[in-house]
Amino acid sequence: MRRACSISLLCIVLAGCGVPIESEPEILVLEFDDPPPVNEPLVEDLAAVSMYLVREERLVHVTRDLPTSSDLEDVLDSLLGGVSLPEERANLRTSIPNGTQLLGLEQEGALLRIDLSREFASVGGEEEILAVAQIVLTTTASDSIDLVTFRLDGVPTDVPVASGALSVEPVAAQDYQELFDP
Repeated sequence: MRRACSISLLCIVLAGCGVPIESEPEILVLEFDDPPPVNEPLVEDLAAVSMYLVREERLVHVTRDLPTSSDLEDVLDSLLGGVSLPEERANLRTSIPNGTQLLGLEQEGALLRIDLSREFASVGGEEEILAVAQIVLTTTASDSIDLVTFRLDGVPTDVPVASGALSVEPVAAQDYQELFDP
């Protein structure tokens, strides 16, 4: 009996919550604003760009899709931004310290001067060699750049080559070839 009362009470409550039935269907007119334009590039507006990341203390060539309008500054900004989730899942990482920012680029013929923020100096030893190598190999992947020099907050700085020796001269991709996994 108690169960029958509970069911009856439930039916009465549910009936009270129902939607009233109209004698004729009502037409609803919904107005939407135009969606804002999307400025993301289309697939055909992307190009594969060469970059170098780290796996097991070795440099690994990867490609990233960047807008075709990207210049070397955009490429370096992408590299300095760290690894993507798919890259991380592939056990890739970066040796470039988090927070490193590109402050400027100057190209003179085949020589590129890169000015980075002080965060770049927070890494040392083998990680510093790999970080410099990532940048050098990424920038010299461009057909127009052969040599790279570095500045930190506008001040010229020496950088290590693969052997660990500091170079006062501009560095090139071949200075890091022994760190590269083809």
